[in-house]
Amino acid sequence: MNKEIANSILYNVYPTSFYDSNGDGIGDLKGITEKLEYIKQFADIVWINPVYKSPFCDGGYDISDYYAIDEKFGSIDDVKTLTEKAHSLGLKVLFDLVVGHTSDKHEWFLQSQKAERNDYSDYYVWTDEVFGECPYKHMTGMSEREGNYLINFFCFQPALNFGFSQKKYDWQNLYTDKACQKVHNEVIKICKYYLALGVDGFRVDLASSIVKDDVNGKYSCEVWRKIFGEVRKEYPDCIFLSEWGEPKYAVANGDFDIDFLTHCYNEGYNNLFRKEPGTNAFKSDGKSFFRKEGKGEANTFFDYFLSNLEVIKGKGYISVPTGNHDLPRISIGRTQEELKVVFAFILALPSIPMIYYGDEIGMSYSNLKNKDGGYNRTGSRTPMQWTAGKNAGFSESDRELYLPVNDNYTSVNCAKMETDPNSLMNTVKHLVEIKRNFLFDFSCYCNFEVLSQTYPLIFKRRCGEKEFFCALNPSRRECNITLPENSKVLISNNTKIKGSIAKLGEASFIWVISKI
Repeated sequence: MNKEIANSILYNVYPTSFYDSNGDGIGDLKGITEKLEYIKQFADIVWINPVYKSPFCDGGYDISDYYAIDEKFGSIDDVKTLTEKAHSLGLKVLFDLVVGHTSDKHEWFLQSQKAERNDYSDYYVWTDEVFGECPYKHMTGMSEREGNYLINFFCFQPALNFGFSQKKYDWQNLYTDKACQKVHNEVIKICKYYLALGVDGFRVDLASSIVKDDVNGKYSCEVWRKIFGEVRKEYPDCIFLSEWGEPKYAVANGDFDIDFLTHCYNEGYNNLFRKEPGTNAFKSDGKSFFRKEGKGEANTFFDYFLSNLEVIKGKGYISVPTGNHDLPRISIGRTQEELKVVFAFILALPSIPMIYYGDEIGMSYSNLKNKDGGYNRTGSRTPMQWTAGKNAGFSESDRELYLPVNDNYTSVNCAKMETDPNSLMNTVKHLVEIKRNFLFDFSCYCNFEVLSQTYPLIFKRRCGEKEFFCALNPSRRECNITLPENSKVLISNNTKIKGSIAKLGEASFIWVISKI
């Protein structure tokens, strides 16, 4: 367990849209480097989506060369510069580790699909005949060799061969077979290559499903433990963040340091933020807890969160995100005041919060046509809104940008919010500052007790000799609560206090601390 990151906050950067340093209309590594001081105000770890060489048919998650930086993002030297500056600011950098599949343009695959057997024949999952039975998602008639290749998502993403949990067909490899070891070794090699450049770790794509037909990730966890064990022999502090959504497996069994909750596997996270139609990556319908209507429920989330927290205690951490590149923006249908309550909740939990770039200013979701395989995710990847100036301060380009800037950039941008002490951005900064500086012992494993799971939502945390108390009212119904004795208000919003009674107004919250 990496105790050094216990009080950390994550910040997710979609590199194509964060900041364009050279005026070509596309964000890049130098642009991220220039904005690291900004990121530092909100986070301690920055996760950057893929910047490797890619045809970019799926936002860079179709990699054609793991050891080359795509030229639109910069170079290997730019990686070194970025990590050096990040470390000087006390920031850690995570790259995306996308090894469940590659692009079909990757040299490994071009060799693997050849009829003649070669060193790469076993790198991917192939059937042994074109017209034979194959119940898995696959492509046929696309190769020289006799057989079909399995894909993970899109047709151009052939699945790398981590094997199967059990062998049902002659063409399958068990996950322990020697044929799979070459891929394991390649993953270890990739990790060490970027760690040597100063990268501090990786967010692992598709972490739960590298071994096919797995049950609860049991065999995928076994493979990850093997890979991480080899990497950590040389880089013991390497951070591994999983895209899984089930910490009880990823952290407890897979040796991941952090697992972030997703819209899959359990409805708890969705019930908090993403039940209304259009607010999720998948079709959804219902009422979220964090809405003014006050018709949602938080029980499902806390049942799941607390049970996972107990299982992973002493092993790693849960991350609760505002969003990521795969989800519509959390701002959909919410005012800035409502978003303040969301942040006050996420930043107060015994977890490692994750902020998706632009959520700290309430960037909106745009209904855009598909770009680079984004489909309904495309509207969450628009340029960061830095200023009210040209191209929202994202780029000096006179050419068409990677994606259009949201129409509201003149009113929703960092520069404008910086001047307003009550803005969403400054509220988030203040919350982060309190978490960092005042609650220095506010670790993920402080005693945590939920006092109310309805409206208002109330929980407390014991931190050494102090007790932290958080009350949140996402609804429009006013309510009164009794504050703990001898309490000191750390921060509040839309809340009136008289003696020991706090009146929580519409979309309100309060953080207080008291001595035990």
